Amino acid sequence: MPPTPPPLDGIRVVDLTGYIAGSYAAMMLADLGADVVKVEPLEGDAFRELPGFFGWNRGKRSIAVNLKAPEGREIVERLAARADVAMENMRPGVADRLGVGWEALAALNPRLVYCSVTAFGSTGPYADRPGFDPLLQALSGAMIVQGFLGPPQYIRVAVTDYYTAALAAQAILAALFVRERTGRGQRVETSLLHASLALQSGNTVQYAGKPTVFRENPTYRLYEAGDGEWFFLACGNQTFWVKLCAALGLEPLADDPRFASWLLRLDNSRDLLPLLEATFKSRPRAHWLALLAEHDIPAAPVQPLPAFMDDPAVRHHDLVREYDHPEVGRLSMLGQPLVFSETGTRDPGPPPTLGQHTDGVLRELGYATDAIAALRAGGVVKGPVT
Repeated sequence: MPPTPPPLDGIRVVDLTGYIAGSYAAMMLADLGADVVKVEPLEGDAFRELPGFFGWNRGKRSIAVNLKAPEGREIVERLAARADVAMENMRPGVADRLGVGWEALAALNPRLVYCSVTAFGSTGPYADRPGFDPLLQALSGAMIVQGFLGPPQYIRVAVTDYYTAALAAQAILAALFVRERTGRGQRVETSLLHASLALQSGNTVQYAGKPTVFRENPTYRLYEAGDGEWFFLACGNQTFWVKLCAALGLEPLADDPRFASWLLRLDNSRDLLPLLEATFKSRPRAHWLALLAEHDIPAAPVQPLPAFMDDPAVRHHDLVREYDHPEVGRLSMLGQPLVFSETGTRDPGPPPTLGQHTDGVLRELGYATDAIAALRAGGVVKGPVT
């Protein structure tokens, strides 16, 4: 049986995004098989100088276009007229001023799904503010949670950006599904503000008498072993707690009324924590990880990301791909993160260089060779001559 095409095979995406949240959302669609054309300014995406750019833009085709020129806007209009999806993460109003906002492009293509990603929403009291992941971490309380009982901590993984991207891709897929039933596109929107709360769905629950769980949990925390190496112990329920007591030779603790539940272990952490800290300090990490695994107790070593990328489980699932890239040479990055039982997937390919596909995309849009040369000479487009 010949391989089936990927889920979004045939879906065309005009990607007007930059930075992380918008770019990664579009890359998610490319991972699913969509043909994503990244429309960059002549100087390139503002985050092109960051190594992470590769991890937010693989599998796309890049064209470099001056959107402030009427001829540049016409290129986007031609792309949108035949596209299924258009995406932007400009400040509210900017896309409209450039002539590539929802109303302008929907007038050309009523079936278009248009996605806007903003910092604080396209309306509201903060709509005009610039916004980045750490600012929403600070505003939403995520830094306080990460700091636990000490000073606030900046989560270096851009969790708000990444979850905003996931929400944007989810909204686009839902809108494409609706279009299959109605024949019409629509505008969808999410923001870093939306994602910062959605990330903390459990923490947002408030009611009178809510237990305070924001305390030191001796059975769900980092521990330093005797050799100075760290690991995380994750006894997340009573079953694992009983197993832990048996594994460590501390069976009486399993019947101790002070530690009979998750909340009681929180209440009495000052009694329990020193016992566990002293125990784990007595032997090296490898000993504890082997013992905990033997007793089916969740635990994991603290290690750098490159070590995890070489983990047998990561390699088994083909979650690392390697490419030869013209700018950096051999490039390792994320593989396909989704698995389908009946639908094929494909290697989306490496991230593009700036304007790498300008000529090819323009030819698809009907531009002749001399017209492309004129656009390049006029400073409307940029890219290698192909």
